[in-house]
Amino acid sequence: MFVLNYRLKKAKRLFIALAAVSAALAVICACALVFSQRLPRDTAVCDAIGEYSLRAETEEQTKAFFAQLGMEADIEGSVKKEVTIPAHFNGTYQAYNELQRHAGLDLSRYCGKTVERYTIPVSGAGADYAVILVCRGRVIGGHLTNGEYGGEDLPLI
Repeated sequence: MFVLNYRLKKAKRLFIALAAVSAALAVICACALVFSQRLPRDTAVCDAIGEYSLRAETEEQTKAFFAQLGMEADIEGSVKKEVTIPAHFNGTYQAYNELQRHAGLDLSRYCGKTVERYTIPVSGAGADYAVILVCRGRVIGGHLTNGEYGGEDLPLI
């Protein structure tokens, strides 16, 4: 019978342990980077008003979001519905995304995601309602409307 004994020297064991720890840290950092890029932004920038907050986690934050746009929102009268942003934009959604880009937003990051859509009565906007799309407490898109089916959608800003 033949038995092979193999012992690693302390330096080799230390090198292997350090390599394993380094690999684990690299995986953790890569996951954190991917996760951080998926979080919605806290602010947006547009030519009309500059940088503005997108936070809408609470009623107060939602009212503040509309206030910075020069509107007063009736949060109690809002209607919430879950919607899924299409995985691939057709011509209609491309046009709608151009409306979002006018306000410094971009829905292309959220293709295939389910988000909340709030229809909120507003005043001071030249429209009766604001429709906002919210993901993880951040406004990711929206428009103004008069509430009529087939009516023209106006940019939030």
